[in-house]
Amino acid sequence: MDSAYVPLLVLTAALSAVCLLQFVMTQLGATQGMGPNRLAGIKTKATLASDGAWRAGHAAAQPALLTAAVIGLGAAIPLALWQASSDTDPSPAFTVVCALAAAAVAVLFGLAVHRANRAARQITDNGGEQE
Repeated sequence: MDSAYVPLLVLTAALSAVCLLQFVMTQLGATQGMGPNRLAGIKTKATLASDGAWRAGHAAAQPALLTAAVIGLGAAIPLALWQASSDTDPSPAFTVVCALAAAAVAVLFGLAVHRANRAARQITDNGGEQE
């Protein structure tokens, strides 16, 4: 088995699961279901500034988080199922796919946090009211 394949597969699946969980949390954060807190959600100075900033930031993060979860799990699940059902070693292409998926998930997660922070700052700069 390609030595880099399994760790990359685990990393891709783990990052994707985190993005999926964070997507669920941002769904709650973008609605009245969960306000600013120190336990769950995207916690930046801007998103914690007010309820409006919290909701706007979490709403802005949702598309990137969902995309990250779909890309990562869409790559990790079929590759893991293939590996579990196959006795052959994966080709180097599988390692490349896992590496690209993990990188895409990480970049999209960072993009989600950036978008959340930017949207929350706009609300804070406008006096705390959501547009």
